Order: sequence, then structure tokens, then C-alpha cells
Amino acid sequence: MGPVLEWRAYFLRQASVQGIGTEGLEKLRNARVAVVGCGGVGSAAADYLARSGIGYLRLIDQDIVDLSNLHRLHGTNASDIYQPKAEVIANALSRNMPWLKVEAIVDTAREANVEELLGSVELIVDGLDNFRTRYVLNNYSIRTRVPYLFTSAIANQGHAALFQPPNSACLECIFPSLVSSPNESCESLGVTSSVVATIGAIAANEAVKFLLGQTSRLASSLLTLDLAGPDFVFSKLSKRPDCRECGATPTAKHWGSDQGEVSILCGENTANIIPRKMQKLDLERISLRLGAREVLACSASVLVYRDSNLVVSLFRNGRLIIQGVTSEDDARVKSSQVLERVGIVTAATQEIVLPKGP
Repeated sequence: MGPVLEWRAYFLRQASVQGIGTEGLEKLRNARVAVVGCGGVGSAAADYLARSGIGYLRLIDQDIVDLSNLHRLHGTNASDIYQPKAEVIANALSRNMPWLKVEAIVDTAREANVEELLGSVELIVDGLDNFRTRYVLNNYSIRTRVPYLFTSAIANQGHAALFQPPNSACLECIFPSLVSSPNESCESLGVTSSVVATIGAIAANEAVKFLLGQTSRLASSLLTLDLAGPDFVFSKLSKRPDCRECGATPTAKHWGSDQGEVSILCGENTANIIPRKMQKLDLERISLRLGAREVLACSASVLVYRDSNLVVSLFRNGRLIIQGVTSEDDARVKSSQVLERVGIVTAATQEIVLPKGP
């Protein structure tokens, strides 16, 4: 049995840092932060936020741990493959810091549920890999005035900025209606463990400064980091009066995945399928129907199994992640087939449950 960890002793050295102290530690202990996206940057940010003394973390991620993730995911190892990222990282943080209150949510952040997912937090940290969901966070931040700490990482480069509407620029001001390109994904360009760790550490540090009421250069600038140099560049940000999200007459299209939508993920031929009608599935019972199909993992949150040349992740609410599809249309067809094979939908009911085509 290991030693009993005492909160004040654990953070003794941090309390000695100018600008933090014991009073600052108490503020951080009472802070509530959401990390949306628990990949390389998000897992690093969550780790450093917990090690900085944040008392409550809400970790939100839609995906499971894959072998190709392990080189950059903090708090994971090979035994965690096929388990939900948010739950794996939350469990690791809880083991290391028993005083931390950490909540794991395995779901896709979208317009339909963003209010529920982000309610009662005072800062949103972005660990995402797509702009579609980032615009959902940006819109929520504008409406609720909850600050949004944007990050991104690809290859050796990373970005970070703190958006605090209505007093600052927003994501749409800087990247108007940007659509993530498959040619600029971590699959095609790669990503290093060092750049995601660096951006995650910067995000955690900026979050701490914000929560302690300290000024941040990222509140008015976009940081661009290139570890190939290394180079650090700050670009001045300005609020655009004609911004389609935070301007005088907002007109921006909302980009978030919603019920009945299919989106291709940052991964090899992988799609996320959100059903038109959410369900509450007994995944253990469904796993018994698979017969010869190979069950890779089964928990209360997700059932992962092989179906011919596909790897299917079936989540408790009926959401699917399917690896082995070629397009969004192909994902729609495959989702219908895999659900029918495990007896969840039939030809008579799939129009109600499954995403419609364009």
C-alpha cells in the first residue's frame, strides 16, 4: 500500500511560485474546467490541469483509444486500447490525484447537447481535431460568455488563443467558416508527441492564469508554435465588427454534428454516425448476439467488435464509430447493415433511427 497523498503537501512547491501561493491554490481547487477532446493535446492539458491543482475536470470525448494514439496520449497504455479515451484518462487522473473530482463523458459535442455538456464550467479547453465542433464551442462561448481556450496541433506546429467574448475576438473572427481538410489531418501530416505535450502544457498554464485573474498574452494574440525551429510567433487578434458569429448581426451557419449526421474523423477511413433517435442500449446483451464476430472490448459505455472488414464501436446511446468506410455515404450504408446484424434496427425502423442521406 502506497503513502497517503495529502493535497497541501502535493502542491507545496507550486504554492511557492509567485502569483499562486496558498490562496491561489484554493482558487484552483474550487475551479471547474471542461476539456473537450481528449486526444494528444486534450489529454496533456487535462494532466497538467490536474497537476496544477484544478479541483474539478469534465473530460468530453467521443472516441476510443487506438494503437496509433498511444505515442501521444497522456495517462494511457496498451491495456487501454478500445476503451473510451475520456474514461481512461479520468481513471488515470483519479488514481494519481484522489482529491480531484473528474467526470468523463463519452459523447460528441454538438448543438443538441452542448448546453448540457458544458453547463456549470467556468472555462472551456479545446483539445479537438476538427473545426466543425470548435464552432459549436465558439458559439456556446459567445452566447454564455464562458471563455474558450482554443488549441490545435499538427505535425510539428501548434496554435493557442484565449477567446473571451464579448471583449475579444472569437474563433470565427480569426478562422471564418473553416472546414477541416482531410489533407491537413494528423493522419496525412502526422503529429509529434512533443508538440501536443507542449501545446497542452501551454493551455493548462494559460487556464491557470485565467482562473487566478492574471493577464494573458493569449487573450489578444494567437500563438503559433513550430518546434522544427523552434519558433514562437504571436499574431495580434482583433474583433471583427462584421463577424458572422459575434458581430452586430450574426449570420453564421452552425457547423456542429447533430442528430442524424455522419462525419469523417481524423483517422484512417473512420466515420462518426449520430443516430436520429438516441437510445439506451444494453451493450453486454448485444455482445452475446455477435456469435463468431470478434468482440474486442465491452463495457457499459462502448462495445467494440469486428464485423467483416470493419471495426465497429457501438456506444450506449446508439452512436457508432466505424473504421473501414470510404465516404459519408458508405458510412450510412454500413451503419444500417451493422445495426441490423445485431438486431438493433430493422428495415422498417431504420429510417427513424439512422441518419438520412443528403
